[in-house]
Amino acid sequence: MGLTDREKELLVEIQLWQDHQFLEFTNDFVNTFDRWLDDTFLRLPEDFRHKFFKQLDQWLFTIQAVIQQSENQTEKMKKLLTEASIENQHIHTITDLKQLPIEQLNYFANREKSNHQLISLLQGGVSGSGSSLLLGMDIPLMITVNLRAIQNIACSYGYDVRNPFEMMIALKLFHAATLPRRFQKHAWDELMAEVKDKHDPYFYEGDEKITAEKWMLQLLTQILKAWAILLFRKKKKEGVSFISLAIGAGLNYQMTKKVTEFAQRFYQNRLLLEKSQSK
Repeated sequence: MGLTDREKELLVEIQLWQDHQFLEFTNDFVNTFDRWLDDTFLRLPEDFRHKFFKQLDQWLFTIQAVIQQSENQTEKMKKLLTEASIENQHIHTITDLKQLPIEQLNYFANREKSNHQLISLLQGGVSGSGSSLLLGMDIPLMITVNLRAIQNIACSYGYDVRNPFEMMIALKLFHAATLPRRFQKHAWDELMAEVKDKHDPYFYEGDEKITAEKWMLQLLTQILKAWAILLFRKKKKEGVSFISLAIGAGLNYQMTKKVTEFAQRFYQNRLLLEKSQSK
């Protein structure tokens, strides 16, 4: 099956995005910090490191499972299929969405991007201006919003994340999208190589490890964000600190914007490569 002119243009856009996104920009400070982080983890007992990241991965699995089993998510998938069937009466499953023109799939995905960026903005603002309890819930809520965004974008391009293989790809995609940019190209290449291989959607036979030492930089960023919010909130003895609100809302919005853009480019690229290789 050949690509349309628009799909060929989109492949060029994706390549230009990759050239910009994966542009390496490091300096002595960044390299020193990376080495320090690696050395710090190497000093920890291997058994402790293994258990820590295994527990972190299990936490992400649990959050994803809760999202998929929620009634809201089920209804969203039904509405997506209903809307798509208006365009093509032969669409009955999420995988059937691949039959639609890429412009229609982009419309579905862009809508999810906008919705989740708004949700992230509001959620970050509430965490930044509310109680310490709400601030403490910021990281799990932020992860939930972004994992849900990735799942919905995947479905928008015809990839059913309820299947074990797609579930694992979505989790690894979340990990890749939230890495510092200097580590993203390697993660992107690994993901693309994994989806190019023939696979059974109902089984996952690859490496189930998701997080690693480099991802701790993302957690460190979130901890620093919480510290900044608390700092400015304490300076505001009464009422709402608009600085802490802006920090929470702004950083969460930027993260979701980055994650959703990364996810959309990944699923666009994957779909177009599949179409170009199919007969």
